[in-house]
Amino acid sequence: MQHHLPLFTGPYAPGITDVMLDYSDKSPFIRLYYPSEEELDANKQSDKWIPWMPDDSYLEGMAKVLMLYKIFLKIAFWWSKNVKIPAMYGTRPKSTLGPLKCILMSHGLGGCRFLYTNICCELASRGFLVAALEHRDRSACHTFYYKTKADALKDIRSSIEFLHVNFGKNHYTKRNEQLKDRATECKEVMKFLKDLNEGIVPNNVMDETPLHKTSPINFKLNQLVGMLDLDNIVMMGHSFGAATALYTLSQHLEFKLGVLLDPWMFPVKNEQLESTITQPLLFVNTQTFHIEANIQSMSKLMDAKKEHQMFTIKHTTHENQTDTVLLVGYWLNWFMKKINPLKALKINNSLILKFFKDHLKYPENISDCLEILNKEVDNIELGLTKPWA
Repeated sequence: MQHHLPLFTGPYAPGITDVMLDYSDKSPFIRLYYPSEEELDANKQSDKWIPWMPDDSYLEGMAKVLMLYKIFLKIAFWWSKNVKIPAMYGTRPKSTLGPLKCILMSHGLGGCRFLYTNICCELASRGFLVAALEHRDRSACHTFYYKTKADALKDIRSSIEFLHVNFGKNHYTKRNEQLKDRATECKEVMKFLKDLNEGIVPNNVMDETPLHKTSPINFKLNQLVGMLDLDNIVMMGHSFGAATALYTLSQHLEFKLGVLLDPWMFPVKNEQLESTITQPLLFVNTQTFHIEANIQSMSKLMDAKKEHQMFTIKHTTHENQTDTVLLVGYWLNWFMKKINPLKALKINNSLILKFFKDHLKYPENISDCLEILNKEVDNIELGLTKPWA
C-alpha cells in the first residue's frame, strides 16, 4: 500500500486548514480545502504532508459506527496508519486566481470532515474552495468542540459521539430532525463565507489550539476577504450528506448547483423536493447502493427541464466515493467484480468537473477529464440508476 493518497491532478497545490467558529457544541466545524501559494512539487513538500487520520478518537468513532471492536478496525487500518494527505496544512491560499468558486460538502452517516479528502483536494487543485463540514448532529463518527478559550489553549476537547438510531417508527422522525439540523449548519457556513468575503472576519477557535500555535500556520481567515465567488456557490454531499444537500438546496436558493453522490433519500422522502428545487443537479451514483424505494424518490427529481442529470459508475459500491477504499480496499459486496478504486474516483471527479464546466464555465481546461470519460465510457451509465437486486 502507498503511504499517501494519490497525487491530485490539477494545476494548483492544495492547502488544508481546519476552522471552528465558536466555543459551542453547535458551532460549525469545517475543513477548508483550497488552492495554495505553494509550488506544485511533491518531492519538496512531502515532509510537510499531514496524516489522513488526525488521531485515534476518529478511529474509535469509526469502530462505533461499524459496531466493531476497535482492535479489528486497527488491524484493518494497520497498512494505512501513516498514510499522508499530499497537501500542506495551514498554507496561504493562492491570491492570484481571482474570486474562488465555493463548494459546501456534507458528509454521510458516520463520516467526518476528512473522509472525502480525495474529492475535496482534487477540486482544490482545480481552483475551488471546498468547505467540508463535520456535522454536530451526532451523525459524524466523531467530532469535538472547545467549551472555552482556556480549553482550546490546553487542547481540552469535549467530544460529540455518534448516535445509533434503531430502525422502527421513530427512525424517520430522528433522521429528518438530523437532516434539518444539518441544513441549518450549511446555512450558517454559507453566512460565514458571505460575511468573511465582505470583511467580517470571525475568530477561528483552532488558532488558539497548540496545533496552530506551535506549527507554521500561514493561513488566516482574513486572507480570503474579497476572494470568494458566492454568486455561484455549490452544495454537495454524499449519502446522508446528499440528502442534506437536496434539502438545503430546496430551502436556500443562494446555492446555485447541487452535486449528489449516492444520495440516501430516506430522510427526505416526505419533503416534496421536486416542487421546490429549481437548481441544476448532478447525481453520481454507485451500482450497488440503491434499492427500489431510493430510486423512486430520486426519479421524482429527474426533470430534464431543470437540467438534472444522473450517472451510475458501474462495478462500484457505496464506499467508492470515500477515501477508505483507497486505504484499506473494498469492504462491501465482496463477491462482485469491482472497478479499480482510483479509476472510479477519477470518473467521479471528472463527472463533477464537467458539470461545473457546463454550468460555471470553470475550470477553463478539463481536457484530461473529458479524456477519462471517453476512455471509461463502458463503466458509465447515463440515466436513472437501476435497483440493486
